[in-house]
Amino acid sequence: MSDPQACWDELRRVAEEGSGDPGKAASKIVTKYRTAAQRSDFALLRKRLEDTLVAGQYTNVPLAELDHHVRWLTVLAVAIAASREKQT
Repeated sequence: MSDPQACWDELRRVAEEGSGDPGKAASKIVTKYRTAAQRSDFALLRKRLEDTLVAGQYTNVPLAELDHHVRWLTVLAVAIAASREKQT
C-alpha cells in the first residue's frame, strides 16, 4: 500500500468497525504503509494525522457519536505514535 489515501481509508475503517483493538490495528496499518510509501508521502500523512487529531480533540460531538469519536481519536493517536517510531 503506497497510496496515502488508502492508508487513511483503512484507518477510518478501523475506527468505524467498533470492535477489536483500534490501536493495534492502526499501528499495523501505519507500519505497513511506511514500508511502501515514499518519505515525502509518509511525512504528509503524518502531518494530516496530527492536524486531524488536534482538530478532533477540540470538536464537540453529540453524545450518540461519542464512542465512535473516541475510537477515531485513539486510532489517530496510535497512528501518530507508530509513525514516529524508528524503523528497524
